[in-house]
Amino acid sequence: MIFREATPADDIAEMRRRCFPEDTIEKNFSIARAFVAEAEGRAVAHVGFIERTVMGHHAALATDAMTDAAYRGQGVFSRLAAFAAEAIRNDYALSTAWQIRPAVLPAMMRAGWQPILKAPVWVRPVWTAAAPAAALKSGSEAAAGSRFDAPYYTRTPNLVTREAILKGHRTLAIVDLTPNARPELKAAMKATTCRLAAALLSWRHPALPLLIRMGFLPSPHRFRFLVNVFDPRIDAKNTKWALSWADTDHL
Repeated sequence: MIFREATPADDIAEMRRRCFPEDTIEKNFSIARAFVAEAEGRAVAHVGFIERTVMGHHAALATDAMTDAAYRGQGVFSRLAAFAAEAIRNDYALSTAWQIRPAVLPAMMRAGWQPILKAPVWVRPVWTAAAPAAALKSGSEAAAGSRFDAPYYTRTPNLVTREAILKGHRTLAIVDLTPNARPELKAAMKATTCRLAAALLSWRHPALPLLIRMGFLPSPHRFRFLVNVFDPRIDAKNTKWALSWADTDHL
């Protein structure tokens, strides 16, 4: 087994389709670094990193953690994650990750990422003339543009949204917002044909009181936030993390 930095010859998109055929959300981001485990002349596991500024720190968001089915349960991803963490530790103050699939958590923890919090997905139904009952249906998005640009995103000074298929439902996903977003969010919910609005926000996010006042409630879905600290001056456990979907690679 060889662990190395990925090259353009590694077909990561094909691996993603093979590992996660159920995924329908088209992602729109630029991976800064990527690492693979190679066996029998091809990549069989992968983890990538996107550059982010998180709470004022230059950070690397771990993304696309995956292992070919034939190589799961053999510690391949654990070794790859440790290799990748060592490779990037001098380039970033910290690395973050969002654990969605349970199988990934032990491997990430062995490589240095530690759980800090769980952030709920906040939801509320949308009842407007623009969102009739027939609008609740599945589908997929078309990839184009750059991050936070149309046709993916609708952006105003205090709000970023996009329509996406989440858990089989067309959803107005609130990617990011400020505490002053109420007029823009009301307009977005009035204009959408989606029957559901949702936002991933940590409990410390300053816009959370606004969502609660507008009728959003925490759903059963939780995203676990992990941090691997490379700069010893950072106290991750006592940081007041204000996080939203903009801090993930999910949308």
